[in-house]
Amino acid sequence: MQEIKIGLEVHVQLNTESKLFCSCSTSQAEPNTNVCDVCLGFPGTKPVLNEKAIELAMKIGYALDCKVNKKFLFSRKTYFYPDLAKNFQITQLETPIASNGKLKIGDRIIRIRRIHLEEDPAKIIRRDNCILLDYNRSGIPLVEIVTEPDLKLPAEARSFLQHLQQILEFIYVTDFNREGSMRVDANISITKYEPVYDYLKNGGMIKKLEGARVEIKNISGIKEVEKALSYEILRQKNLKQVVRETRLWNEKTKTTVSAREKEEEEEYGYIFEPDLPIIEIPEEMLNKVQSNMPELPESKKKRFLKYNISEEIIDTLLTDPELTHYFEYLCETHNEKASAVLLAKYLKKTLNYHNLKLKDVPIEVRQLRRILDLLQQYLIMDDMAEIILREMVNDYVKGKKIREPDQVLKDLNYEKPLEEEKIKKFVREVIRENTKAVKDYRNGEKKSLDYLIGQVMRKTGRRADAKKIKKLLKSELD
Repeated sequence: MQEIKIGLEVHVQLNTESKLFCSCSTSQAEPNTNVCDVCLGFPGTKPVLNEKAIELAMKIGYALDCKVNKKFLFSRKTYFYPDLAKNFQITQLETPIASNGKLKIGDRIIRIRRIHLEEDPAKIIRRDNCILLDYNRSGIPLVEIVTEPDLKLPAEARSFLQHLQQILEFIYVTDFNREGSMRVDANISITKYEPVYDYLKNGGMIKKLEGARVEIKNISGIKEVEKALSYEILRQKNLKQVVRETRLWNEKTKTTVSAREKEEEEEYGYIFEPDLPIIEIPEEMLNKVQSNMPELPESKKKRFLKYNISEEIIDTLLTDPELTHYFEYLCETHNEKASAVLLAKYLKKTLNYHNLKLKDVPIEVRQLRRILDLLQQYLIMDDMAEIILREMVNDYVKGKKIREPDQVLKDLNYEKPLEEEKIKKFVREVIRENTKAVKDYRNGEKKSLDYLIGQVMRKTGRRADAKKIKKLLKSELD
């Protein structure tokens, strides 16, 4: 018997225009160009705290049901490594910006121990036998979200991270398109319980073998976290004694490798950051952040379920905050189910194909409303609605101006669907020409109906809805 304990430390890059303690840009640039005396650690330089980073960290705290601390301070975490120009990192230890939160996954509550602000070290690039350093990343604001060791399985860790990423997207605190926007350190220990027979007591007892905690550093990607934890469980199961250490995940070999012995907190020589005062958040700022908190995914899902839409479609809408906003705009003028299907099935499918998000593509709500109008007036069928969206997204991908739905139809030489009387005519022709299939259907062969529908579709030049054809066929045959 065994007990697995997993705790996560999730580093999230905040979506600010400048770094945490200086005015250098956080935008993508040539290596070592977005740097200054402060983020390069020159002697005598002083940090100046970025107010926007505090606001975004507070939003994360509120979203994860944490206590946001009105007063907090910064500390120096000292260690010597090439990615730290000044040989220490400014972070938080004693009083973080938020603490004691929780995130629900299914029927389980995962406790959040703390959320703290810190500066990102430089980026290390290993090439051949050399180590290259890009200090553009040095000083970029991070929040570290630390859980209690409440997770029990690698799959549960993956689910936690998926839920967390969804929340972070909905509150607009980070950009997951950026490299290194979320990195994870995973801590895992396995406690074994072995039966032991005690001859003196003439009975059995259980011996508890406490497992050492192993940390897997800097894992990129939610799926990789699950794979790293799965491998580590297998590795530890086959060891007589597990050593407390820090290991690295190798994505190519799908194994963890030892990096160093695990440090204790005191080994970092934390001291209060002397160049920054104790920070006290004004009441107005607290109220502003709280009042501007967007609706979270779980709350949206409860509302959307009232529209009598399938949970699967709602979950697809909730993969992108912009999809939910567009959905609510469309619901003001059109049927909820039709709006959800247009976005979750047709548009999302095309965006996924091109690895795009809705915010990337300037399709307007009015254009989507026009497509819904065309569907509502039976001027197009569902498959054509999908083709229109595909063409519009393709316009963007090719760098062209996105066409209006009607223009797409014109360019495709699209002919509007046939009227019901014309469809009936084709239905009767197919029934006369396919007596064997008709007989098979009447004898209980349901697949024969699909064959007949296909024959009618061919005669109509696919200008008729399959559902309508099926209804007309059944009315003639039954």
